[in-house]
Amino acid sequence: MQTHPFIESVVNRIMGITLAVVAWMVYAWLLFCYGQEGLWNACLDGLVSVGLLAVAGFLYGYVDGTIHALQIRVALAVLVQAISLAGAFELQVLLEQGTTDDFVHTIPLRLVFGILCWIVLLQWYRMNRTDDQEFEEASEIETVEPVQAEEAFLDRVSVKDGSRIHIIHLNELLYLQAGGDYVTLFTPDGQFVKEQTMKYFETHLPPTVFVRIHRSCIVNTEQILRVELFGKENYQVRLKNGVCLRASNGGYKLLKERLSL
Repeated sequence: MQTHPFIESVVNRIMGITLAVVAWMVYAWLLFCYGQEGLWNACLDGLVSVGLLAVAGFLYGYVDGTIHALQIRVALAVLVQAISLAGAFELQVLLEQGTTDDFVHTIPLRLVFGILCWIVLLQWYRMNRTDDQEFEEASEIETVEPVQAEEAFLDRVSVKDGSRIHIIHLNELLYLQAGGDYVTLFTPDGQFVKEQTMKYFETHLPPTVFVRIHRSCIVNTEQILRVELFGKENYQVRLKNGVCLRASNGGYKLLKERLSL
């Protein structure tokens, strides 16, 4: 399964949680002012409705880019709105708040808000895919300048953890993953955080062994078990320890080139 955009980045997680909270507050305020609901019920109603939309939106991130038919996208959007409405209706029945007519009166407001939230979410996923495409184009155009001195390539990576310093040899390094302003190094012994950029590691790790398969991931080719096609023009790299990593089109082409496939 491909890596989720919210999981692979701390910044994305913080931004997603913040936007969900803001959406809940705005929705509760609209229900209180225009839906004629009590303040407590409006907050609870908004929490359920926005929560269902957030869960559906999060799950959609796993299939984003694999659904190309417009009819399926529209049907999925309708299904999500229906689930959100059903959850809100069941909440009102549970609380025995108002009548069916009162709920029907708020349906236009609920649909408009829900559809706007869904459109914003899809646009964010689209922007994320655009970033991947820009990385792919850059990987095809840019070439890493050859380093004359062999000493310029790292043979180990040191990571400071409080008063301790961990020395990670390259043969122990499984893959690297970006997370905001730092990079997480994955080894058989655990994860280590290094305050460094992906560009630095891309240019200082031996290019014959380490390949940047995604804008947020560099993999040790000696740890690759196989490369699989996931969906349409989506690839995942399975490592010997069972971990699956997402590979962009540009990263996949670069990996084939480095592996002489």
